[in-house]
Amino acid sequence: MPRSNMLLTAVAALALSGFHADAQGTRDRSNVASVRTGDPAMEEAKRKARATLPEFFKTAQAPKPSTKNFALKIGVPVGSELEFVWIRPFEKKRGRYSGQLRNDMIGRSLKFGDTVTFAESDIADWSYLDDGKMKGNFTTCAIFKNKPQHEMDAFKKQYGLECEF
Repeated sequence: MPRSNMLLTAVAALALSGFHADAQGTRDRSNVASVRTGDPAMEEAKRKARATLPEFFKTAQAPKPSTKNFALKIGVPVGSELEFVWIRPFEKKRGRYSGQLRNDMIGRSLKFGDTVTFAESDIADWSYLDDGKMKGNFTTCAIFKNKPQHEMDAFKKQYGLECEF
């Protein structure tokens, strides 16, 4: 069954905070973007992330002192959609990965800090900080491609993300 939409938890805090329920239980969706399945910019971002995944894993396995916050973005099925969430820290055991959610999920009862297990094929993006500059995070660049320039400029200033468009 084709998926009609994707929910992407944006990285306004590099998967440091995600979105959470407020005191009334209302979920803050300000860090969430809905993207149509097959969106060309998003598909290219995921291809680029997957193509550079070996380089990311090599860097994560032998990090320099200037690097931190190695994270993976994975797609989790929620009904007929995929919800993309950040995982950090993560580890690989017996061919599978596991790690902690850095976001609450909209469509499932999983929440920030829960441990999830996933396959490498579930990985859609990766990110880390190197001397305060964000590396990877191609899907966020794709999200900002269709947003006002001032929003991207503010994000780039705050997180040091450079997008190639």
